[in-house]
Amino acid sequence: MLSQKTVGLCMMVIAVVLFTVGFIYVQNVESALLAGHQLTTSGECTHPTGAACPFQELNQLAVPKFVALLIDVVLFISGLFLFLQKKPEEKALSNARKAAKSLGGDEAKLFDIIVQANGLVFQNELVEKMALSKVKITRLLDKLEAKGLVERRRRGMTNVVVLK
Repeated sequence: MLSQKTVGLCMMVIAVVLFTVGFIYVQNVESALLAGHQLTTSGECTHPTGAACPFQELNQLAVPKFVALLIDVVLFISGLFLFLQKKPEEKALSNARKAAKSLGGDEAKLFDIIVQANGLVFQNELVEKMALSKVKITRLLDKLEAKGLVERRRRGMTNVVVLK
């Protein structure tokens, strides 16, 4: 499965290619329409009677040209948005790091262990890594949950601690 960054990058590349092709095409069409066309000294068109005025035909091409440009810009901006957007896991980790600045002592250590485990760790692993009692870990997790930083989810006989 493709990541959002890859899809966004592909969309931006496609937008640039479409813009380039469209620009070259419009330049060629405009130069072909104006080839052999002459203007008088007063700026009036001189073309055979019954022939279409090239400037009228250029005016007819203006709306599709600008609509295509608008679609191309929207495609590029959408790709840029996808490319720059963070994954939900990255958002949770960055928000968690900001919130961790207000923590102190054992809470900060416990929170750092959870963050280093990419935001997902079993509660019994926390007991082992912190070398504290189960009761102390539970109380620390209660405090972190009350602050809205983590969430405990029941998994069988143990809990999984997840960053919010």
